[in-house]
Amino acid sequence: MNNGLWRYRHAAALGLVALLAGCGGGGGSTAATCTADCISGQVSDGSGGGVSGVYVTATNPTTGQVCSTSTSVTGSDGSYSLSTSSCGGGAVVVTAPAGGSTVVNSWTPGQPATGVNLNPGTTSSIAAFAGTWSATYTSPLTGGDSGSCTVVVNTSGVIDPSQNLDNCKSNLSGSFTLTGALNDQGYFVGTTNTGATYIGKFDATNKSAAGTWQNSQNTDFGKWDATLP
Repeated sequence: MNNGLWRYRHAAALGLVALLAGCGGGGGSTAATCTADCISGQVSDGSGGGVSGVYVTATNPTTGQVCSTSTSVTGSDGSYSLSTSSCGGGAVVVTAPAGGSTVVNSWTPGQPATGVNLNPGTTSSIAAFAGTWSATYTSPLTGGDSGSCTVVVNTSGVIDPSQNLDNCKSNLSGSFTLTGALNDQGYFVGTTNTGATYIGKFDATNKSAAGTWQNSQNTDFGKWDATLP
């Protein structure tokens, strides 16, 4: 065989092997590593055991479209890692198959990126926060902002723009939109289109919620609370 042609075919074959290895192909057991905007956790079944061999996906709740899928299946303990780089920088709904059903959790930037676990309990515990919450917010500053919000939390724990456009009323600047997500413990991180960040915790049992807010556009800040009728 012509030496030049042999070298070309040999290099091409090596390149193909490297490509397959990088994509988790070739029968390798090493899971692909997430390198940007990663979240991670475990997928487990009803008995608490890890669910291996499944892909985890993230959905953009605003569009309803899957925006990311894990590059490899879960490990023997159900562990996964998933990039959210293509999900728009906001809340995501994270899902995976477990047994004959789908397990669900939610995550938004500002919440811990590790320990985003998926198990049968997360589906029901997040759904417990669903409903239309009535909220008020205040500022301790003279001339600071105050107002009210009507916040729709869906069964995936997400406050998405499609249901919450202009859901807040400011006594200083009119309407604005608050969005975000709760995790399965009720911890909440949200943002507004006016530059404020809201954090806090929802209590499904007592149908109450409370936390703090901070506007990045100025020095205004304060507290908020909410109830579920």
